[in-house]
Amino acid sequence: MKKAALVVGARPQFIKTAPLILELGRFFKMVLIHTGQHYDFMMSENFFDELAIPDPDYHLEASGKTPGKQLGRMIQGLEAAFATEKPDLAIVVGDTNSTLAGAITAVKFGLPLAHVEAGVRSKSKTLPEQINRLVTDSITDYFLSPTPLSVENLKREGKTEHLYDTGDVIYDCLRLSENRIPKMPESLRSLPARFILATIHRAEAVDNVENLTNILHSFGTASTPVILPVHPRTMKMLKTFDLVGTLPGNLILIDPLGYLDILSLVRRSYLVVTDSGGVQREAIYLGKPVIVARPETEWVEFEHLGWLKVAGYRFDLTEKFETPGFKSAELMHLLRPAAAGMAEILRNL
Repeated sequence: MKKAALVVGARPQFIKTAPLILELGRFFKMVLIHTGQHYDFMMSENFFDELAIPDPDYHLEASGKTPGKQLGRMIQGLEAAFATEKPDLAIVVGDTNSTLAGAITAVKFGLPLAHVEAGVRSKSKTLPEQINRLVTDSITDYFLSPTPLSVENLKREGKTEHLYDTGDVIYDCLRLSENRIPKMPESLRSLPARFILATIHRAEAVDNVENLTNILHSFGTASTPVILPVHPRTMKMLKTFDLVGTLPGNLILIDPLGYLDILSLVRRSYLVVTDSGGVQREAIYLGKPVIVARPETEWVEFEHLGWLKVAGYRFDLTEKFETPGFKSAELMHLLRPAAAGMAEILRNL
């Protein structure tokens, strides 16, 4: 049996690991490498427990450094792991520093490289995620793209071989977990019956005092409570900018949550406000409209279909927003299992 190394390190990648391990494990001996990019328990180990993901074969502990030092430590650790394991294939997911480190190391070792979520693009080339995407796809061999538009993006960039519209593995994650989503997390039973769920964590939002202040002001326009599970980075910047004492009265801060508890809040909310690409899709797949608290979204298909609105950093939450329902053939094309098809593609390398 051939051996495949799967490199992960951040929340979105942990979530996608469960269906990838399940399906790819039918054809490959899987080596799971955790770079340690996310170091908080609720951002890392808790996801492995909830999703029944096997313990990583390697934990590189490359968290908490500057981006350059972190990337260097990841590559150094991956080189050692690859040298020991001698995999036949490397697989990276998404657009994080772990993605980039895995891609660079795979190419250095002469390994075929598969990129899950290949071809996803934003308009800004200055975003760290966009840089990671572009560099990773420039050296990828097998492009496992979540949407038809992401395939078209790759074609415009001159890619011609091994382009696959596989579907979105986030949908697989929801299908695997749907029956285990609690009606209400035990620790959050005191929350109001009607609320907006918000998640904010990106550097361009929280590391900029003007953008973060505008987002907080926008939360205050809602006539209902806004529940914000606070990402460690967001809490750090709220304290750095001395904004904790100026929060709107309807904003309820709670600790970071695990995957199933977040899905529970998504399901109970009537609207989701987020800057996360993963949460955008999770919310839509669970039938909730989405306000994107960024100047753009990479998931423009859902914007065109009327499921999300791009609002920037200042928005009015009193405006009515109704979803178009699950009627569109284009939307139904996106709502299909992905991991099994990826495994079938890669088994024939």
